[in-house]
Amino acid sequence: MRFKCVSKLWLCTIEDPNFVAMHLKHSTLGGTNWYILLTDWYFSRDQRSSLYPQKSLTLASQSEIEVPFISPKGYYGVVGSCNGLICFAETNAEDRIQRIFLWNLFTRKHKAILSSLPDYPFVDMYAAHMVLGFGYSDRIDDYKVVRITYFPDKYGRYLGEIDPKVDVYSLCTNLWQTVEFNFKCELSHFSRVSFNGNLHWLSMGVDEDRRRSFRSIITFGIAGEVFNEMALPKNCFIGITYNRAYLAELNSSLALLINLRDLIGRSYEKCYIWVMTKYGMPDSWTKLHTLDLNEGVSRFHGFTRSGELLMQTYQHELISWDPSVGLTRLLRKLGRFDLVTMVESLVFP
Repeated sequence: MRFKCVSKLWLCTIEDPNFVAMHLKHSTLGGTNWYILLTDWYFSRDQRSSLYPQKSLTLASQSEIEVPFISPKGYYGVVGSCNGLICFAETNAEDRIQRIFLWNLFTRKHKAILSSLPDYPFVDMYAAHMVLGFGYSDRIDDYKVVRITYFPDKYGRYLGEIDPKVDVYSLCTNLWQTVEFNFKCELSHFSRVSFNGNLHWLSMGVDEDRRRSFRSIITFGIAGEVFNEMALPKNCFIGITYNRAYLAELNSSLALLINLRDLIGRSYEKCYIWVMTKYGMPDSWTKLHTLDLNEGVSRFHGFTRSGELLMQTYQHELISWDPSVGLTRLLRKLGRFDLVTMVESLVFP
């Protein structure tokens, strides 16, 4: 980026869309152009994030980067990353204006997206539940933010009498619009993946015994703005006493992580890793690995480019599992943190 100051011609060349696309294509193919951005929200009162090379989170960070739009009074979370753009969202909008930011830390540019929170008559908006997603479609060359808002009914049920409201923001048009959502389910805000031009969430429902369970994968086509449903592996949750599930991308395939914990007797944990070998074909789900996780995992942060699984323990430790040797290792101890994998790019928000 330092060459942008050499001349106006160089500046125009670097910001030319064709050059940006060529640079992005080159970056995605190179192993040294992938990074992990770690934001420790508990300790980062100076609003800084740490940038690490993909291959080593155990070393000192390559650079400490100030996040320019974060307020010390705000409460934020990372929604996702696509082509070097990171999407942050404010989660405690007391003035009923939600602030969403698209940021490219390599160009040091960001865009603020302001939106009035959805409203529903006689419903306390502080009790509303929001699920977000951020993705890209190369068919239309556009980035979109999806916000699904669930309103509690008079009995406090989020899947009761009030239907959720879905708003979609387009970076190309700089506009929000409402789209239909015809599925009677709640989407998990712990698990969202942008893959193959679609956003993916795990859906949850309530069975006859009023117990919550995972049902399927709900997809949103970024180009066509249509929701669809995709089946989970058959019988993958049978016999499980307590579980959490997450979606991820592994070696250009959609992956499902199921975290099991037996609450009868001594506590222990296992994790099953399933991979959809042929995208969009539920019969191609294949169980790839079974992990023994004695550390107790509270959250998965996805896979690195080398296939290493990053996880967070209940003690706020960042650990990883290497499939080549089948061992876990402690990377570092943190507070409340977000991890996002990203590629170096010149994409402008």
